[in-house]
Amino acid sequence: MSDKLCRGLVPGRGLRAVFVRVGDTARMARMLHGLYPTSAHVFAEALAAGALLGALQKDRARVNVQLECDGPLGGLFVDADGGGNVRGYVRRPLVNFPGDPARGARAALGRSGFLSVLRDLGNGQHYRSAVELEAMDLAADLRRWFAASEQVASAVDLAVVAKGEEPLGEVAGFLVQRLPDGDDAAVGQVHARLAAGALREVVGRGAGAQEAIAELCGDGFELLADAELAYRCGCSQERARVAVSALGQDGIAEVLASEGEAVITCEFCRARYVVTEQELRDVARRLGEQEASG
Repeated sequence: MSDKLCRGLVPGRGLRAVFVRVGDTARMARMLHGLYPTSAHVFAEALAAGALLGALQKDRARVNVQLECDGPLGGLFVDADGGGNVRGYVRRPLVNFPGDPARGARAALGRSGFLSVLRDLGNGQHYRSAVELEAMDLAADLRRWFAASEQVASAVDLAVVAKGEEPLGEVAGFLVQRLPDGDDAAVGQVHARLAAGALREVVGRGAGAQEAIAELCGDGFELLADAELAYRCGCSQERARVAVSALGQDGIAEVLASEGEAVITCEFCRARYVVTEQELRDVARRLGEQEASG
């Protein structure tokens, strides 16, 4: 079953609902970044969280989810948009605590940290909000972030369900929010179902996105969007040259003297870009012209 981003309304109950399935994406990211099992588990949850938040964005605006912690994992970063595009990285990929994955994830996060979300509001404006990690559990602390930052009655959960020997068999996220004319009690009922493990049960038996939403929210779901979700990166040779320009003329001169070329590896997708000697000289020349004209 391919990864999906599914969102819509339950008008009879005054709810907005989002369901994301990111199992294929999480397994691909594990391979791409060489993640050990515990790092892969936490990152899988973070990809689901990022996809949920991305689904709330308009016109494919981007949202960033950042987790900083004092545990072995160190932190992670996820970038997503409303079109079902996600990418990210883990600060320390080689973390594993054998045994219960949830307990290992808490150990990887440590004892303190914060979860922050940066949203693109359009017109060059951004808004960042953050909460301290208390539960050291991404789903629980994400619920705290919604309560503190959204100030809209919300119910949210993340699930990573093993299938046979595959620890990332099914990975999903689910979010319900009250609409302006909605009933808080309806959100509370969904929250109670999620707290009882309903999301894990639904995705564990392979329910489709719309079927999962109907089971978790009740009948009457009206689909607004059903999009493919995948790990996609927008890096390019041109962006590598732009990154090199940040070194300035002196920095580029040092690279030319010591290496003769610049090699840049994308932290999101591990793609490798070589900025040649001639390209470096061209960038340095343009920087000089800009400085002279400014």
